[in-house]
Amino acid sequence: MSNPTFRRYKKIGSSVVSVALAMSVVAGCSQPKEGAQTSDAKPKITASVYDRGNIPASEGTLEDNRWTAWMNEHSPVEVKFVPVLRSEAVNKLNVMFASGTAPDIVNDYDTGFRDSLYKQKQLLPLDDLLQYAPEYEKLLEQYPQLRQVGTKPDGKLYEIGKINEPHLQSVAFIRMDWLNKLNLEIPQTTEELYTVLKAFVEQDPDGNGKKDTYGINMSYTSGGMVDSMFGSNGWKISADDRVVRSWDNALEALKFKKRLFEEGLVDRDYLADQNGAKAKQDYLNGKMGVYLPPAITNWFEQTVTDIRTIKKSAPDAEIAPMKQPVSPMGQFVHHVTNPIQMTTVINAAAKNPQAAMEYLNFMLQKDNVLTLRKGMEGEHWIKEADGRLKVIDHDKNMKEVDWAADYTMFYSLPQNEYLTSEAAFDINDPDQKAGLEMMREADQFLLDPEAEYPALSHYEHMPVLPSELVVINTNVGKEVSDILVKGIIGGAKYSAEQAIADAQTAWEKGGGQQIEAFMDEWYQENKDTAFLGKDVLEMVRSQLK
Repeated sequence: MSNPTFRRYKKIGSSVVSVALAMSVVAGCSQPKEGAQTSDAKPKITASVYDRGNIPASEGTLEDNRWTAWMNEHSPVEVKFVPVLRSEAVNKLNVMFASGTAPDIVNDYDTGFRDSLYKQKQLLPLDDLLQYAPEYEKLLEQYPQLRQVGTKPDGKLYEIGKINEPHLQSVAFIRMDWLNKLNLEIPQTTEELYTVLKAFVEQDPDGNGKKDTYGINMSYTSGGMVDSMFGSNGWKISADDRVVRSWDNALEALKFKKRLFEEGLVDRDYLADQNGAKAKQDYLNGKMGVYLPPAITNWFEQTVTDIRTIKKSAPDAEIAPMKQPVSPMGQFVHHVTNPIQMTTVINAAAKNPQAAMEYLNFMLQKDNVLTLRKGMEGEHWIKEADGRLKVIDHDKNMKEVDWAADYTMFYSLPQNEYLTSEAAFDINDPDQKAGLEMMREADQFLLDPEAEYPALSHYEHMPVLPSELVVINTNVGKEVSDILVKGIIGGAKYSAEQAIADAQTAWEKGGGQQIEAFMDEWYQENKDTAFLGKDVLEMVRSQLK
């Protein structure tokens, strides 16, 4: 019987060719079986892989380890991996393209980089090659948005992408026990949120007789989450169908932030917390009423591990996800994980494009990805009676398996019920069952039909600025950002209204109107095919229903 925690996501695709997962693998080269095709007979290709510096020395290198040996033994193609440091991937790959040494398959999340390769005619169109990757053809049929996003202005498909799970990229977590103690309700509007935050700071919700609690965090990316309550993300579509700067939204967001700062509802040293570590520590220590985390990449950690930590300091803590409150600018959802994420292109200079596609097809097969993500059955995991996969030894998996995920960065995890976020939760454990319900509750916030996406689109689907505008945007963007920060911390003598006026002046003097003209021209030419905020919401809502 299938595990009920897997049923919420729609199944994708039909059955695929299975690979025996019980086969043991030894690091290094495996001897081919009698009658098997030798590596010399296989076509050879190259593919980039992110080097995150996390492969243990005992496991070899990203070019030569137990999983590269496994792939080259079972794949119809022999692949040589080309590691690129994650932090320097674009620079290194650009150098390799310039010198004619770039790999056949390039895996990189950077939209602007892949777009530049297209403009330089460094990429191969894939339409005529899809026949060699039937697994991806099936995905294109089910999700035509993949073709929409992967197609370039010449009308040809150049990019391979994946479907991500329909989750919020981040969500607010609120101390329900504090609300109950102070006889307050979950805030439904930003004004009610202000009232709650003020009570969290001034009415001693943890009962220790000290004024040592914060209402909310505003450092690092959490400031952007406050902005999203007001739909303030730089750009929006106006009533007359133009792309314009969202200065009015920015003003409302700035007024709210200034109010929080001046009344001590946030850490007054929030600017020094440049990576959000201080805010998270305050949250884990039970001192934060509403926590706005950075992008959530691991829901289990957020809803199980972190809450177990909080309860060490605050045993009675009760935490729940909080829907975005309605602001004077309307109702918005939180930002979401990019539902359609492009990852992979093929070098126009590839000597054997068919082999490259055959390799991708192999790597898109369900059981092959399960091996590379979870390891070998009987060695790294077992299947329990309810259908769940149980890790045998977590430390062993961290050493031998977990670092290999980037080999399959183009795989759509919702295709495999064993690889979804839900699969991480054991519903027989009360803490994990509660964590799973928290994740599901947060997902439901996306289904509010009145809520809008808080940006023009997900940032990976925004238009790529030409180089001359990138320079302008970088320079004037920093100036505007500095002015807005001054608007928060500048006191009564420097109002939010004055800060926005100064920011607009700086924007115009710094050449911002050139960027506005580019953005609106892009929108007018591409609004029927671009993947905009409304398309993002339509996609995730269709996955959740």
